[in-house]
Amino acid sequence: MTITYNDTLKDLPIEQLHHLFVAVGWSDDEPLPENLKKGFMQSWLNSTLVVSAWDGDKLVGAVRVLSDTIFRSIIHDLLVDPDYQGKGIGKKLVETCIAHYPDSEWLVGLDKKNTGFYEKCGFKQTLETGCFMVIPCKLF
Repeated sequence: MTITYNDTLKDLPIEQLHHLFVAVGWSDDEPLPENLKKGFMQSWLNSTLVVSAWDGDKLVGAVRVLSDTIFRSIIHDLLVDPDYQGKGIGKKLVETCIAHYPDSEWLVGLDKKNTGFYEKCGFKQTLETGCFMVIPCKLF
């Protein structure tokens, strides 16, 4: 298996991207309604950085970053197909993001499932950064 990484393509194939969301349990398997397709893709197109992982023509991982490119960068929506998890793809996606803005402070929202992964990638929980507080998205 040879995985290739792309850090220039933001307009990922919507069906494959949606499949990743379904595969990791972040979306149901229903087709995206037309009124959500544009918004779903706009979040990726408007991100500062998108890095994707490919097994041939198959999208097997992706991450998006919002950043001012200097002081603060935030990782959003890190996805790796469950059939490809445990192979270093997620870590490589994170490392590629950080390499783009190496002097930036990096933030990520944590939950009980992903804390260990991000600690392995060098993230630390500190009292100064705490955790994110949210106002939920109104679309879903």
